[in-house]
Amino acid sequence: MIGRFATVAELVTRESPETPVHLLRPHRLAEAAAAFVGGFPGDVLFAVKCNAHPLVLETLRRQGVRHFDVASPMEIRRVRETVPDGVMFYHHPAKTPGQIALARDLGVCHYAVDCVAELEKVVAHAGPDVVPMVRLAIPKGSGAVYDLSTKFGAAPEAFVATLRRARALGLAPGVTFHVGSQCLDPEAFRLGIRLACSLLEGAGVDVTLMDIGGGFPAYYRRTRAPALSAFFAVIDQARREWAEPRGIRLLCEPGRALAAEGGSLLARVILRKADAVYLNDGIFGGLTEVYWGKDELSLPFRAISPAGALRTGNPVAVTAYGPTCDGNDRLPYPLELPEDTVNGDFIEFNLIGAYGREMAARYNGMASDAVAVVEADFAGHGEPEGARVIGTGPSFCVARINA
Repeated sequence: MIGRFATVAELVTRESPETPVHLLRPHRLAEAAAAFVGGFPGDVLFAVKCNAHPLVLETLRRQGVRHFDVASPMEIRRVRETVPDGVMFYHHPAKTPGQIALARDLGVCHYAVDCVAELEKVVAHAGPDVVPMVRLAIPKGSGAVYDLSTKFGAAPEAFVATLRRARALGLAPGVTFHVGSQCLDPEAFRLGIRLACSLLEGAGVDVTLMDIGGGFPAYYRRTRAPALSAFFAVIDQARREWAEPRGIRLLCEPGRALAAEGGSLLARVILRKADAVYLNDGIFGGLTEVYWGKDELSLPFRAISPAGALRTGNPVAVTAYGPTCDGNDRLPYPLELPEDTVNGDFIEFNLIGAYGREMAARYNGMASDAVAVVEADFAGHGEPEGARVIGTGPSFCVARINA
């Protein structure tokens, strides 16, 4: 941890970092957590895979998030060390015997499975008191940027068979599904709840837990999705219609929607050309997910001089390259940088608190684990720090707040 700074301007003038820095804004994490804890009609899990930094976990716990979706031994250890009273759900549906044993020893009781073979493996290595969370595959067309049912999730027949096998083993299973990451349509959750409940009824198996996954959106520059409150309203209606009459309690496991606004990436301009800019981070580092999400994950950004001032020149579209020798290391869309951006300037990319640090590789020997805390909110071009970017459209949408 580099330290805590009132503003990004203070960071760049004091430290002048030459390697990328991941910036955390704990107050934004706290606000997102409060929105979920207060708005979702059930228990909230945090998907640790999107940001496992201890400060993130600690901040969410202070705001009432005490359940965690974990998918690896590292995440299990991190939660147990950082949040000793955290309740973990091991929601990776393909685990080794050693991973299961480690999870058991660290107090994990809930395990995702999507077939009878995985169910029996979990029981063999975690013991007879486990709670298998049987994962249902959601049909394509859920309105999500990433379909997460292509690799994991049981088709209806296998879903029912796995539930029945769990019952035959004397277990009390739960169910889970995932509508896909960055879901833009609240109806996807209603359809998932209805499908799961219908299959439960047909299987003749009663459950008390239903994890409806993550997928709640963050609001990037071009995101077209209703507010989170609209998602919560649709889910609550489906809960009352389908889950509550069957005695089922809902859970969700947001990652992106909890963490995205809580972090940004501070990159530096290595070289400026007339039609291109070369940065010290790129698609093999903190901007990896941008490569996959393309325009759907278009990040708000701003250019900052070494003296801490916003660059405000007329925007000029340039190709943005990362630091590696790989010719593919470039952003999938042009950056409209201020024309007065020069060598040594900084570019801050916002909404990268989810997946930015965790997806970064060490390709070409270029990586940075530097983290700093910033107290001021991110602000767009022409706005001082202390203004908040709310953007849901193709350009910055900024509302004043009290700084």
